[in-house]
Amino acid sequence: MAALELAEQITKRIEEGNIEEVKKVLSSVHPSEIAALLQSLHPEERNKVLNTLDTETISKLILELEKEQRREILAALDHEKIAKIVEEMDSDDATDLISELPEDIARIVLGKLTPEEVKDVETLLKYPEDTAGGIMQTELVQVTYDSTVRDAINWIRLIADEVEDIYEIYVTDENDRLLGTVSLKKLILANPMTKVGDIMEPVSVTVTPNVDQEEVANIFKKYDIVSLPVVSEDGRLLGRITADDVIDVITEEASEDMYLFAGMQEYLHPIYTPIITKVKRRTPWLLLTLLGELFIAFVIVHAFKKTLEEVVILAAFMPAIMATGGNVGLQTTTIVVRSLGMQTIRTSQFMQLIIAEIKEGFILGIICGLVAAVIATLINMNEPSVIRLSIAIFVAMVSATIATSFIGVVEPIVLHKLNFDPAAASGPFLTMFNDIFGSIVYLFIAMLIF
Repeated sequence: MAALELAEQITKRIEEGNIEEVKKVLSSVHPSEIAALLQSLHPEERNKVLNTLDTETISKLILELEKEQRREILAALDHEKIAKIVEEMDSDDATDLISELPEDIARIVLGKLTPEEVKDVETLLKYPEDTAGGIMQTELVQVTYDSTVRDAINWIRLIADEVEDIYEIYVTDENDRLLGTVSLKKLILANPMTKVGDIMEPVSVTVTPNVDQEEVANIFKKYDIVSLPVVSEDGRLLGRITADDVIDVITEEASEDMYLFAGMQEYLHPIYTPIITKVKRRTPWLLLTLLGELFIAFVIVHAFKKTLEEVVILAAFMPAIMATGGNVGLQTTTIVVRSLGMQTIRTSQFMQLIIAEIKEGFILGIICGLVAAVIATLINMNEPSVIRLSIAIFVAMVSATIATSFIGVVEPIVLHKLNFDPAAASGPFLTMFNDIFGSIVYLFIAMLIF
């Protein structure tokens, strides 16, 4: 069923007060579709839908919701309910959920879990959420190298309910150091009395817990794997990361980069997020860019007022110069941020990248500058100062594209070097810089030649 159709159907049933029908409809809907539905509903409607769902379904969908909505849902649930939801989750998901709870509530929820569940969660809470340790799960199939195939299969049967997806079996020594892996297919086809160590394959790649989650995603892509073992510095097996976790990481990183580019930090529902919250989140960047634009106005009034009064036509071409420079800079930043994220450029290539982007900005500036100058000449052919106007436009356009190309490539590189997210080289900042630089250079050149 299409998401919009489902939302309309559920909303109608809620308005009619037919909660039993809501429960019936949702019983055949996948948790991911229910998550999408919940994000489109008013908080009151959302709570009514949640009351119709069982604990297992809620445990599968709650982490697919945006943080703001997740906080609201958790605040409305009692501690017993939250504990039951956590019990249904894999260790990595349980840790993510508990880390979002207020400290006092987290302690209460942990007190309702089994000692083994508490140990798993507390182990994972030690790692930052955006690292391999933060997204790994401790549920896996581990056997020692001297186990027989029969022993391994019996062990899988015993713990099958605890391990949701079994892609491969991890083979370790008596000290939990990872030695290799065995695929489920190979294990099933092997002689029952064969030692697991005799049929294991060497591990192609591992990560330590502090590796960044974006690097983990790149490893999955590079090696085309479905699970990745996480080991300690001395090679002890700590957990595994699965493909579904990596998909979540890729989605999260892409969304985060989009918000940072827009000068925001996280998703806010356009309708149901309180307007004060939305205003508070969006105001800082807007005020910063406003101050930058006001600075331009101040400079223009005090330094170029006479020039503009004498040659009014200059003002008509300022938006074209600022917009073109801004677009070139934004394109450059997008290319660099994406290249850094995909690791297609090395640290040693940074200077080559800077030079290449500046050259490209120079060529783009010449092309756009010539087009703008020709159009300005045609529009103002009868003006005695048309040649000087065209020269000012051309030089300003080239200068603006070179400058924004330079800032667009250097800023994300500097942020990357300082271990910040390069995507923080956001559109609002780049736009502000371009407007300041482009307009001042344009009017300064005009002042010199008019």
